[in-house]
Amino acid sequence: MDDLEYLDDDIANKGTPSGALARLATRQQGVVSRGQLLRLGLSPQQIHTLVVNRRLHPLHRGVYAVGHTKLVPDAHLLAALLACGPTSFLSHRTAAAVWGLRPLALRQLEMTIPGPKAKRRPGITVHRTRAVPHRHEVRTKAGLRVSSVARLLVELASRETEQELERLLVAANRSNLLQIDRLQAALERHRRRPGIGKLVRVSAAYRPRPDRKSELERAFDRLLVRNPDIPQPERNVAFDKWELDCYWPAHGVALELDGRAYHDALANMESDRLKDAKLLAAGVRPMRVTDRRLAADPQGALDDLRSILGMRRAA
Repeated sequence: MDDLEYLDDDIANKGTPSGALARLATRQQGVVSRGQLLRLGLSPQQIHTLVVNRRLHPLHRGVYAVGHTKLVPDAHLLAALLACGPTSFLSHRTAAAVWGLRPLALRQLEMTIPGPKAKRRPGITVHRTRAVPHRHEVRTKAGLRVSSVARLLVELASRETEQELERLLVAANRSNLLQIDRLQAALERHRRRPGIGKLVRVSAAYRPRPDRKSELERAFDRLLVRNPDIPQPERNVAFDKWELDCYWPAHGVALELDGRAYHDALANMESDRLKDAKLLAAGVRPMRVTDRRLAADPQGALDDLRSILGMRRAA
């Protein structure tokens, strides 16, 4: 099947075939398919002559670089899509690279083609899926059809370690690329796929649970009991539209206990910043302690708290 998705409907009717070819090559970063060339009005013999004269350089069967082979990475990705047809999409590790979650390996491109059969393509690892992907699972980025972040995590679940899956989750969250509800839906749709249990375990830490912050709060409370020089705060105090985990009104200090997975997963850094700004405007100095720091450096966190409480007293 010819892939005409990357060809505007009116290109074939503008000017001579050679002029239209130049415009198309410019729009597609120097790559074209045989189907597009025929659509532009070139005959099979003309295409053959352009190949012989090194005006067209074969990249894949039926896909060519125009004029030269010094192509940018996205051109190679588009060439692979043209080679695999209009329903194909970049997937697995290649999709992770397109989303900026790992380096791109041009010699190991991975594609998925829906349907019962998928032809082998030299230089491309072709995966097939019998089911048509859900509409949320194939996206377009920079003109390239690509697995969504939720889908690529599902695709990689069987072959990546839990550590790598977590790294991908963290990177996606920090870049605001992953919607947790979309991931949850993808996990449900693909619940029988190999490795999905591993991804469920890893992603569970990125979904907020009612007891997650209370667990962290209880750990902090135990730490305060062991350090009685620090005055006891008021807890879970309403402030504007938020709730303060710990509040020392006499010192004008509020402390927030940030569960790493909870905050990364919800991608609410902007909300945190707004909350801190509101506190400062109200004359309350905010401090944040993550669960990771509380586990790795509890005394350092307490020393910082002592310092900020002392500064407020001195003021």
